[in-house]
Amino acid sequence: KERLLTEQSIVEESRGVGGVELTGEQVGSWVSVTRGSRGGGKRKRLASPDLAHTSRFAPLSEDVGCISSGVAVLEEAASSNSRGISPLSKGGIKRASKPRQVVVVGDSIIKRVDRVICRADRLNRTVCCLPGARVRHVVDRVDRLLGGAGDDPAVMVHIGTNDKVRGRWKDLKNDFRELGSKLKKRSSKVVFSEILPVPRATVKRQREIGEVNAWLKAWCRKEGFGFLEHWAHFALGYNLYSRDGLHLNGRGSAVLGDRMVKRLEYPFKLVQGGGIQ
Repeated sequence: KERLLTEQSIVEESRGVGGVELTGEQVGSWVSVTRGSRGGGKRKRLASPDLAHTSRFAPLSEDVGCISSGVAVLEEAASSNSRGISPLSKGGIKRASKPRQVVVVGDSIIKRVDRVICRADRLNRTVCCLPGARVRHVVDRVDRLLGGAGDDPAVMVHIGTNDKVRGRWKDLKNDFRELGSKLKKRSSKVVFSEILPVPRATVKRQREIGEVNAWLKAWCRKEGFGFLEHWAHFALGYNLYSRDGLHLNGRGSAVLGDRMVKRLEYPFKLVQGGGIQ
C-alpha cells in the first residue's frame, strides 16, 4: 500500500487523518497513514526515511516549533541523496548524479495538484500544501520548506488568496519582496503562480486580487522570476471550482497542476538543449 504524509492546517486542528483519530501529541506534526486506512486494530507501521520524498504534502502548524518530524526526515534523506549515495547499492557505495528537485509551495488551492505534478517523478517532486497560509507564513518557513530540496531546486509559489489587501497593501508587497529575497538565495529557478479568481468573493475583492496580480507580474519581471498566468482559464463560468466557491474541484486541480508542470518543465528543456542558463 502506498504511504502518504498528509498536510496539517496552519490553524491547529485535532481531526483524524485517513480515519485515524489524532492524539494531542500528533496534532501539528507529520502523521503516516496508509491509503484506505480505517484505524481499527491493524498493526501500525512506521514510514522509513527512504520514503520521505514520496510525500506530496509538507505539513506545518501555526507554531514554528512544531515543524519538526516530517521536515527533519525530508532533510536527512535529501542530505544523503545530495551526495549521490544510493541506499540500495551493493558491494560498496554507488555514486549517481542527483536529479534536480522540484518544490511547489502554496495554500489550500493547490491541495490536489500533486496528483499531476508528482506523477512523472515522485522521488524528486514535492508539493507543500499549507491550508490557510498567507505570504508571511511562507516567508517564515522558506528555509525549512526547502531544507531537503538539494542545491538549486526549481520552486513554484502559489500564495496570496488568504491575504487581505485593504489597509495592508504596503505590508503585503513587502512580504512578497522578502519572500523573493529568500528564494533567490536558494534557487535560480523561481516561478510565482497567479492568484486565482474567487467565485464567492465580492466584485471589490476580485478587483483587489487583480491589482495584486498586476503588481506581482511586474515585480516578477523586474526581479527575474517567472510568472504563470491563470485568470483567463479560471474566470469563465467557474466550472473548475467546488461548491464552496473557493477551492478547486477535481477538474480544476488537474488543470492547475497541468499548467504548473508545463511551466516548471519548460526551462529544463531549454537547459538540456544548450539553452539560456
